[in-house]
Order: sequence, then structure tokens, then C-alpha cells
Amino acid sequence: MVAFRIYRAGFAPALAAVIALLFALTAPPDPLRSVVAPAEFDELAAARIGREIVEAAPDRAPGSDGDAEIADMVQRRFEDVEGGEVSEQRFTAQFDGGDLDLRNVILTLPGDSARTVVLLAPRDSASGPGAASSAAATATLLELVDEMRTQSHTKTLVFVSTDGSSAGAAGAREFAQHYPERDEIDAAIDLWQPGSANPRRPFLLESSAGSQSPSAQLVRTAERELSEQSRLNQEGQGTLGELAGLALPSGLGEQAVLIENGLDAIGLSSAGERPLPASQDQPDDVSSSTIGDFGRTALLLAATIDADTDPLEHGPATYVPLAGNLVPGWTLALLGFTLLLPAALAAGDGIRRAHRHGNRGMGWAVAWGASRALPLLAGLLLFYFLGLVGLVAQPTFPFDPNLFGVGPGQVIVMVFLSLVVGGSYYTIRGWRVPAALPRYAAVPALGAVSTVAVFLAWLANPYLALLLVPTAHVWLTCAPRRGALPWPLVVAAAAVSLLPFAAAVNHLSGSLDLGATAPWLLLLMVSNGQLGFGMMLAVCLVLGSLLGIVAVSLRPPRPSRAEVAARMPGRTAEGVAAPAPRPDPVGSPTEALGTSPITSPEADDDLRIER
Repeated sequence: MVAFRIYRAGFAPALAAVIALLFALTAPPDPLRSVVAPAEFDELAAARIGREIVEAAPDRAPGSDGDAEIADMVQRRFEDVEGGEVSEQRFTAQFDGGDLDLRNVILTLPGDSARTVVLLAPRDSASGPGAASSAAATATLLELVDEMRTQSHTKTLVFVSTDGSSAGAAGAREFAQHYPERDEIDAAIDLWQPGSANPRRPFLLESSAGSQSPSAQLVRTAERELSEQSRLNQEGQGTLGELAGLALPSGLGEQAVLIENGLDAIGLSSAGERPLPASQDQPDDVSSSTIGDFGRTALLLAATIDADTDPLEHGPATYVPLAGNLVPGWTLALLGFTLLLPAALAAGDGIRRAHRHGNRGMGWAVAWGASRALPLLAGLLLFYFLGLVGLVAQPTFPFDPNLFGVGPGQVIVMVFLSLVVGGSYYTIRGWRVPAALPRYAAVPALGAVSTVAVFLAWLANPYLALLLVPTAHVWLTCAPRRGALPWPLVVAAAAVSLLPFAAAVNHLSGSLDLGATAPWLLLLMVSNGQLGFGMMLAVCLVLGSLLGIVAVSLRPPRPSRAEVAARMPGRTAEGVAAPAPRPDPVGSPTEALGTSPITSPEADDDLRIER
């Protein structure tokens, strides 16, 4: 059915890709040289400002009166800075189904160079007073201004009070896309909920809302400052965690949209990446000591970047860590593509052989293989439709998971989608292989579908495709010349092939602390386009092809020629006519059956009679 010689030869490019990857390994750049602190961060003063913010405006939803009141307070504090230049960015963003008029407040302290260091802090809070998150962040930003306003600095310092952090980080996106001097920015430091009394990792946020990586030198410098200026230690995500973040982009902090838009940025958080729930973001949940830890880290990090005259070393444009080195993203994309080639070549050869052996309906076989994904596509399109008519939320990413709980309505939607998928699968009899479709045609057709599916994923996101590559090889379990593997082994192979993708989804769920709400929140990432249609189409085709492969493995084996002959009157197991009392008027047994001798073992398997 398949020439495994061709399949094995197809791995030669993958071997070359592995060699290229090894030669492309890059040592991470050294952190910037430490400097003496230009001032001492006053954590008690910052905590006091945070309490004033909460007392003055406990409700600071984006675009609300409380949000505007704190914006005015920040602007007055900025205007008191001698030599500073105060400006605004006014923009519109969607939140809770309506359009809001929002504004960023910006203070610029000109330096000897136009090169710029940016410090940002969110100002709004959509759920509760935001005491340990946005209030503490704004207070830390204002205290940093007070500490750095009188110090000499080489580079220009820019302080940004962002609006709309609860509306898809709208203020950070507005700044990253429309700040006039964005090309002069060396680094951006985002203060993301720096005041929690119960710190938890990750403290250094480096994830993106896209498939980009931050400056490796900025990350290493921030890690050192965090460990030296606080009692907190950052733990790296590791190779799988970084790869999962590139395959399924899901950064929730403001740094995520800054990195996505091409800025070298990191976030500092005392409570991980997911926004704090209102129950953990009250005035009693604030620690001045924690504010001091992150305030000092931000102060020293900004001063260190300011003192260095050279631009930061980014390292590879996109990378994952591996054994103390950085693996460039292009090598991973190349590896994923080359690992797909063996399955593609084997599928093409299988289709050629099927056509050579007289099966003229290979187009129908491929269409049948692709149709296994129709139930999943029906559920996906229905979900998009529910979003268009307003029955499912389409929040701008990154959204606050605390604002999108799972209630009866969400459960009904998920159950309804499951019924649609299950009903569609029953309608097309997804577990059946048509009697007229021989195995030697169905199996390579499914291989072609799964290969094309992973290639589509590669076009949409090569890192996702690298996780899905094993699924493109599962069809070969049904292709051996001496018979397919038993169906339990085929099912096990299909399940194992999905483990890398499942591990990435599990890592995403765990890193964002989604818990039991993970299925619904992942669906929201589909509805708002964060996980795009191309990616979801590829996943549907991959899962559909795996279901088709399992269906082929469950199909009862065809009886052999000898078994068919043995069951027919006047035939022996060897296909020789049995003695008869009178001559056969028809002719030889072979002529009577309308068959011809088959000598090829492969053809013998392929041309067995369907009963």
C-alpha cells in the first residue's frame, strides 16, 4: 500500500533541519551592567498614594467618572514636574458592548539622547477597587516619577498612565501603535498589579499576544534586578512553556500587546499574569513591602537601561530556551516543515499506487477523508454565528477572565455545540467506511488530508504545526502491507500524537489559572479571533482525519481469496474445482468467477472481495 522506503528517505531533510538547528543555537546575551540606584524608592509613600486612589474613585471602570477623575489627578501630578512635557492620547475602545472614549496620560522627561525608556501602569479597574493591581500600579508609577524627576539621565524617560487595560489593553495598544517616537524606544517596563500581599509566580511577564519574543537581554537584566531588589525569584517557563506560548499566543498583561506590536517590553507583577479577582484586590490585600520590591526593581531596571548607551540586544527575533541556549524560531519552523515531508511523500505514493491498481475514484476517497472534519467545522461555524448575533461574547484580547464566568447560558451553548457536532457525526456515519471504498484508497487519502491540515497550520502558525506534526504520521499505522495494526494500537497512536498539542493547551490553562472555566475561555479566544480561523480549520481537519483513521482500523478485515473460494459451492480453499458428478457446462472455475490469478501480495490485499 505504501513504499516505506520513500517514507524513510523523506526524513533526510528533517535530519538536515536538526543539524541546522544545532548550529543555529545562540547563547543568550549577558544582562546589562548594574548601576548604583539613583534614588531610594519610597514604598510607604507609594502605598499611601494607592489608598488615596481607591478612596477617591473605588469604581474606575474604563471610561467611567472614577477613571476620568484619577486621570485628572495623574495629569496634575505630571504637570508639577519641572521640565516635563505632558501630553495625552485620546482614543475609542469597545468594552461591555459599547464604545468608550478613553485617554492615556503621558509625561516625557527629555534626556541627552532621543533613545527612550518607557514605564507604563494601568489606571482603570473593571471589577472592584483594583487596590493591589491598577491602584498600586498607578501609585508606583507616580512615586517613580518623584524619584527620577530630579536625577540626571542619558535617555529620554516616558511615563504612561494607560486607560482601557480591562478593555483588551486598549491603552497599551494605542501607545504601541501611535506613539510618535515609538522607533526610539529601547525598552518598555509595564507595572502590572505590583501590590499583592500574597505574591505568586510568574513575577516577570514576557509573554506576547502574538508569536513574538521580547528582548532576551531585557529579560535577563530584569531577572537579575528582580532577584537582587526583592525576596522573589523568577522561574523560567522552559522549552515547552515557551513553545506553547508561541503556538497558542495568550499573554494577558499589557506587555503582551506591547511585544505583539514590536516593542521590547516586559511586565512586573506580584500576582502572575491573570488579573486579580475582585475578592483578592481589596485594600486589605495590599502590601507596601511588595510594592517596594517591584518599585525598586522597576527603578533599577530603568536606571540600568538608561545608563547603557547601546541598544538592547534582542537575540533571535523569536526564540525558545534550550539547555541554556536560545533556539531561533526559524529553525523550529523549518523543522516542523521537514518533519511533515515524509508523511506527505508516503501519502502521495500511496495515492499513486491506488490509482495504478485501477481505482479511479481517488478524488472521492480524498473528499471522504476530508468530510470527517465536517461535524467539527459545523460546530465552529455555528459558534462564529452565535458570536455575530451577540449570543456569545467577542471580547478584545487580552481580556480579563474574571469578567467572563461560566453560568447556565454558557453551559447551554457548549452543550448545544456538542450536540451539533455529535449529530453531524451521526448524520454522516463518521464511524463507517463506505463498502465501495477499499482500504488501499482510503488510507493514503486520509494521509493526504492530515498532511494538508498540518501544512495549513504551518502557514497560520509554524509553532502550532510543530506540535501537530505527529498527527500527520498516524495514518501509516493502517498502511503496512501485511495488514494494519490492531485497532487498539491505532487508537493509542492517535491519542499519543495529540499529546504535544494537549500539553500546550494544558500549559496555557495552567499559566493563566483558568481552572474549570478553561473550555469556555478557550472558546472565547476563538470567537474574538485570537485563535484564528486558519488555525481552527487546521485543527478540525487534523481531528477529522484521526477519526477517519480510527474508523478504518475498526472496519472488519475483508475475507481472503481462499476464504471466499472455500465458502462458494464447488470451490476448495485453494481455489481448485472440486470433483463433480457431471461436467461443468460453464467452463473453468476461474472463467466462471470472472477473475484472474493475482500474484502480487499487495494486489491480493487490495483487490479482495467486499462482502
